Amino acid sequence: MSEQVVERPRRGRASSSEASDERVSQSQIIRRNISAISAVQDKDDAARTFSERVSDLVTRFSGSMLFVWLHALWFGLWILLNVGLLHIPHVSEFDPFPFGLLTMIVSLEAIFLSTFVLISQNRMARLSERRSELDLHVNLLAEQKATKTLEMLDIIAKQLSQLNRFDIPHDPEIEALKVSPEPQDVLHVLKDAVQNKAEEVKQAVDEVVDEITGEMEAVRDEVKEAKEDVSQEMKEVRKKVEVVAQEVDEIKERTGDHSPVSLK
Repeated sequence: MSEQVVERPRRGRASSSEASDERVSQSQIIRRNISAISAVQDKDDAARTFSERVSDLVTRFSGSMLFVWLHALWFGLWILLNVGLLHIPHVSEFDPFPFGLLTMIVSLEAIFLSTFVLISQNRMARLSERRSELDLHVNLLAEQKATKTLEMLDIIAKQLSQLNRFDIPHDPEIEALKVSPEPQDVLHVLKDAVQNKAEEVKQAVDEVVDEITGEMEAVRDEVKEAKEDVSQEMKEVRKKVEVVAQEVDEIKERTGDHSPVSLK
């Protein structure tokens, strides 16, 4: 019995020492993750073709301040030499104003630089798509793990409740959260949400258009009524003028004046 008592604490000390040896700090985990990511990036860089390496080098150089200062120096010397401010025999005034040769060279340089930038962007876009796919797979795996963990916790809670040790109320959301949704279902939900939002925006726009159309029709009716009123008043005024003209004609006939009366 005494030997058994002595052996037990020895086993306990051995197990605790083994656990302390196997304990991993958070910094070590972070360093391990950084090393894994760096290894993937180094592998992608090593897999680049010669054209991709050249395009990345040109793109990196064209996006630096050294590129700006070299072009400023180049353009300045070019202009000074060709406007006569800096005279060097057999060198000056080889491209007089408006600097057609410089314009052609700069245009060609812009074409090649834009091509190099597009090559680098396409490569970065491919890498970004791969990382997005990796994020998607990691998120799906994390969601599945969380669902399985929630399911196991629900089982433990039910067993504890059956032992009358805890009084855990039933939550109906747990049953829904325990089911891991398929990516297609999530995409369908997002698509339906976008369509509903688009329909709401379209309905609001239609209501605004209908309101503006109604106001325009009301203004058009008012203008039409005003036009009819003015036309009616003009007719009445013309009738009154005709009556006055007839009276004037009668007065002229009485006085012997036979000149016609103008109604204008």
